[in-house]
Amino acid sequence: MPEERTEQATPRHRDEARRRGEIARSAELAGAAALIGALLGLRVCWSGALMAATDGVRWALRDCAHWSPTIESASTLAATAFTLAAQMAGPLAVGACIMALVANLGQTGFVVSAQPLAINWRRMSILQGLRRMCSVRGFFVVARSLAKVAAVAAVTFLFTRSHWVEVLALSRVSPARGASGLGKLMWGLLLQVGGVLLVAAAADYLLQRREFEKNLRMTRQEAREEHKRTEGDPLVRGRVRERQRALARQRMLEAVKRATVVVVNPIEIAVALKYEVAKMPAPVVVAKGTRLMAERIRDQAEKHGVPVARNEGLARALYRSVPIGRQIPPELYQAVAEILAFIYRTAGKSR
Repeated sequence: MPEERTEQATPRHRDEARRRGEIARSAELAGAAALIGALLGLRVCWSGALMAATDGVRWALRDCAHWSPTIESASTLAATAFTLAAQMAGPLAVGACIMALVANLGQTGFVVSAQPLAINWRRMSILQGLRRMCSVRGFFVVARSLAKVAAVAAVTFLFTRSHWVEVLALSRVSPARGASGLGKLMWGLLLQVGGVLLVAAAADYLLQRREFEKNLRMTRQEAREEHKRTEGDPLVRGRVRERQRALARQRMLEAVKRATVVVVNPIEIAVALKYEVAKMPAPVVVAKGTRLMAERIRDQAEKHGVPVARNEGLARALYRSVPIGRQIPPELYQAVAEILAFIYRTAGKSR
């Protein structure tokens, strides 16, 4: 039995899905936004589009009746038809493209992936297509589409019934006033239909987002493997940390060679101090350790002629309170100064 997907997707898993082009998006939301954009474009450029349509009708009635089939006249006819069509449909196309682009970028952001264009033979399988159509999801998609059509039909019916008197009155006015009144009615109807489609598309996007998050979940085994790839194998991390500690110990033992004195608690603790009168305001701890490391520090000091001073209380205080590479605190100046003075006198050096 396959393991259930109960774990939330990790950031790495989300990034991999995004690179594959797997993103939560709703095609219906882009379509509804394109419709709203087309209506807005038509509303902004309504006078220009209406004038272009009027010119087109006049041109068709005036010039097309006397058209002769020649190359020059055919090219002129095509250019004129294309210009009028662009003037009439241009605002709709521009508004639809802008709003569709905004809707898509708002859902997915800027993503470039060629993987969705790759051929997937499973999607092209007739059997798989029939299974998708007969599945619960297929029936849900069909029911959702029917509900959307029913909502649009209901809005259209209610709008027409509420403005039926205005529609009948258009038959008793001049063609210009009739066209203007019909345009206003159509504009109101399209706005209501676009609002219904936009609400349905927003609901569809939420459903697509929920389904996407559900499909993106991981099994516990996948989450563990993802954690290993992200953080590294625990064994490898342990070896790296051990290697780093070994290098730090080696550098610390190398620093003992240049130390001024090693303060020891004979068995357990050893702390190496370095002090240069002209360069340092106070002695600095260059190495410290307990038990085996303390023994190695003492051996390194004896091997290179570094003085070893026994002071149990000072060694314990230095080990507990001073990190490697830091100066000793002022409260330990006196005790360390006495040891250094004794070493200088013993070696026959003046302070």
